Amino acid sequence: MSPLCHTFRGLVTRSQASALALGLLLAAPARAATAPVIGAVEVEGTRRVEVDAVKAVISSKPGQPLDEAKLDADLRGVVKLGFFSDVVLEQRGDPARPTLVFRVAERPAVAEVKIEGNDEISTDDFKEILGEIKPFTILDTTAVRKALKKIQDKYVEKGFYLAEVASRLDPRPDNQVAVVFAVQEHAKVQVKKITFIGNAHVPREDLLAYMQTQEGGLLSYLGSSGTYKEESFQRDLQAIQFVYQDRGYVTVKVGKPSVSLSPDRRWLYATIRIEEGEQYTVGKIDYSGELLHPKELLHGLTRMKSGEIFSRSKVAKDLFALSDLYRDEGYAYANVNPLTAIDAKTRIIGLTYDVQPGQKVYFERIEVVGNSKTRDKVIRREARIYEGALYSQTAINVTKQRVNALGYFEKVEVTTAKGSADDKMVARIEVKEKSTGTFQIGAGFSSYENFILTGQISQNNFFGWGTTLSLQVQWSSVRQLGQLQYIDPYFLDTRWTFAFDLYAQEGIYTTFTRRSMGGSVTWGYELVGLSDWLPLARKLEDVRLFTTYTNEYVRVTPSSTDALLANRYKSGTSSSLRLSLQVDRRDNRLFPTAGWYASLSAEAAPPFLAPTTVFGQNVNLFTRYAVDLRYYRPIWAGLVGRVRVNGGYIGAWDRDHLVPISELFYLGGINSVRGYGTFTLSPTERVGIQGDPLAPTALVATGGNKQLTLNFELEVPLVDKVGIRGVVFYDMGNAFAAGTWHDSSVPLSLYKSWGIGLRWFSPLGPLRFEWGFPLDRRRDPVTGSFIDKPSDFQFTIGSFF
Repeated sequence: MSPLCHTFRGLVTRSQASALALGLLLAAPARAATAPVIGAVEVEGTRRVEVDAVKAVISSKPGQPLDEAKLDADLRGVVKLGFFSDVVLEQRGDPARPTLVFRVAERPAVAEVKIEGNDEISTDDFKEILGEIKPFTILDTTAVRKALKKIQDKYVEKGFYLAEVASRLDPRPDNQVAVVFAVQEHAKVQVKKITFIGNAHVPREDLLAYMQTQEGGLLSYLGSSGTYKEESFQRDLQAIQFVYQDRGYVTVKVGKPSVSLSPDRRWLYATIRIEEGEQYTVGKIDYSGELLHPKELLHGLTRMKSGEIFSRSKVAKDLFALSDLYRDEGYAYANVNPLTAIDAKTRIIGLTYDVQPGQKVYFERIEVVGNSKTRDKVIRREARIYEGALYSQTAINVTKQRVNALGYFEKVEVTTAKGSADDKMVARIEVKEKSTGTFQIGAGFSSYENFILTGQISQNNFFGWGTTLSLQVQWSSVRQLGQLQYIDPYFLDTRWTFAFDLYAQEGIYTTFTRRSMGGSVTWGYELVGLSDWLPLARKLEDVRLFTTYTNEYVRVTPSSTDALLANRYKSGTSSSLRLSLQVDRRDNRLFPTAGWYASLSAEAAPPFLAPTTVFGQNVNLFTRYAVDLRYYRPIWAGLVGRVRVNGGYIGAWDRDHLVPISELFYLGGINSVRGYGTFTLSPTERVGIQGDPLAPTALVATGGNKQLTLNFELEVPLVDKVGIRGVVFYDMGNAFAAGTWHDSSVPLSLYKSWGIGLRWFSPLGPLRFEWGFPLDRRRDPVTGSFIDKPSDFQFTIGSFF
């Protein structure tokens, strides 16, 4: 056996490998006239790594002469596998036909990966980073270094600018190690003070409003406010420059900031120097290039006007407006550049919009990707871009908005790519699906309804067809409901809507119990489908006309104290036809945050829909009108404002058929005026017991033939990752007796309440927990005691807006 030739620990240099190969050659007997021939190649020391995997990178084979260059490459190849901490090459046996032995020492295997000292940041936040080092695999020191850097970056992102992270390997039996990242978090560095020098014409508050970096305060440690991030701070410098240029200071210079730490290294102070320069106004505005429209038309689209102070944001909006004008006419590559002529003496900027439309482009193909469940047709029927049609930027924007409004997707993107020719383009609608099915069983407690049970099975994208099928059950001491509902918004791939509803419900009011069982069938039509006959209908997209037939049997059971109103507690069949017009411009039909919705309806239950030969004499005849208006607006930082107005009127069909008391309006509860008991807001009458004039009278709710409800909400994100949001609300509403819209017992004739709540948009559906506080608590006129409780907690499943 020849002496030990060489040992490799880690990567090897070319000179070292060459020296080893030369040593092997010199170890052969000097008397050999020819180069030794390799007798065999062996690998020793492997435990987890397959021998064949090592031999695969060794080019020296038995029967070949020993070659210095090949030995150099072989050693490098074995080391670069990354599996070994030590590589030794030995020559054994006959010097003329030596056996080459690659003796290796495997790197340890990873037994576990963990992080220590992370008190302020949860280990779950590092799960993805730690997952890059796989247990039961060979230790990769490069991966460990990369993970360490990412952990350090995560701490910087969270504001722990001084955090120190180190790694170590703790030995484990059987040549294994635990990879441990040890963290010394230190204190979170907060921005104590941001100082601007030279900002004579722009207030400090205006500059801070555009910056991501903010000064810390007492509550900064609860969130990211006041956290210093170098990347964000660099973007802030550009934001400051934008603020000045948007106010006409086009030559502003923002200097490199000065950043310093307090002695205890907990606070950071930043100073930003600004040279404002002079303020410029806009002179002549002109248009150049290949103009396809009169300059008067282009000038009408631009917001920047001569004589105004120059505004960078207005110019940017002008570029979009002019570009979209051309892009909506098929010029997909239209380019508009602002050319400026600056006169430093007069401080006037001449502005010319140079237009280069390019050539017209047609959609060659529309692709839909990412929809593993939802069928292509569900997405394509919402698209407003078509194969063979001219390119239109507005159509692309509308397509994205309409597909997103379905509520089936977490993300919707519409991208374009060049087609088979310069005048062809491929559009791709890419979606990321989210769960649209719900299975819920819940329990809650209400101050008025006591124990509440709810259950719901719903699929808003049934089998990917874009239809809705739901089964809902609710039970409490005041109301019970069982309902089966189906909706197909594009019946048989047409513009027709088909829906049906089957239900059984019970409501316990203050003076009676109403039980009903019935169903409805609805047909609707999207009015834009009439555009072939009525050109004006092209503007009626998202406008639908519905006709609904409802048939239900109502059984009314009065309480024992109000026999004088017994003739009003009428049981019977209601057979009605409702015509409704709906406009839906919400950004998302399931969880809207912007847009509006409006519904107007007129319903009639006439005699010819309830013939006595079929339904007998006990039928309910009436007319009913309703309006439902909803408005949604994003405010700032995830805050969403909502307003809802709901009004209704019900009237008798004729003098012989008064409106049954069970069909009148009763407000209060989680879906109308929160804070008041369910069905408790209503006009009242004082009645006694029939035949006993000396019996004490009682105040009885008799229902109103008109109602008005106003709801205001501000929804606040709390834990967006899991869909938990807070809500603050203010409600107003009342039901009014026949002949009046006035209620002298309450200010403004409307009962008012406010409250707070939690919304959990869980994977199973939206859950609502709300506390209402009535502002107009009613008193019993005889006893003087409060009728309404000081607060009311309620729980339910489903959305209100």
